[in-house]
Amino acid sequence: MIGTGIARRYATALFKVGLEDGQVEKYGEEIEVFADFLDSDKEIRMYLNTPLYEKALRTKVLETLIEKINPSEVVKRFIALLFEKKRLLFLRDICKYYKALVDEYKGICRAQLITAVPLEEEEIGKIKEKLKEVTGRKEVVLEIKEDPSLIGGVITKIGDVIYDGSIRTQLNILKENIKRGEV
Repeated sequence: MIGTGIARRYATALFKVGLEDGQVEKYGEEIEVFADFLDSDKEIRMYLNTPLYEKALRTKVLETLIEKINPSEVVKRFIALLFEKKRLLFLRDICKYYKALVDEYKGICRAQLITAVPLEEEEIGKIKEKLKEVTGRKEVVLEIKEDPSLIGGVITKIGDVIYDGSIRTQLNILKENIKRGEV
């Protein structure tokens, strides 16, 4: 859980800077590009985060990477700060929290919708409208997955909250009630 707090603090700090200078989305995109680059090359990521190697050499490698990606000055300083404080390992989590802050700021709710069968656009639209009502957000972005084992209905996940309207769950509840003699 220590990493969670660290990621949240750094993401919040960068987000506040982005709010002040109107570059919230740009900073998010830039740190995401750098995180993707580190994720794509595990050797470089390990090299930058391993104190066994001379710091001056690791700093040079970091500067070269930053130059290659060419982010804004704020993000350059942010990445350098993460390196200096030995926090580059938390960059992916920082990106995650930063995205959540941007979504909150823009009134966006991200949800996962699991269905037994493909839904029509009209049905998806109705679900989005209902989720807007429930969450009080301006926009709902759905990630839709299919799971035939649901039999019918849908499961919606918003953060840690799950709305389970699947036939499978309803049948399981009915089965348990019959076992207990409650039907």
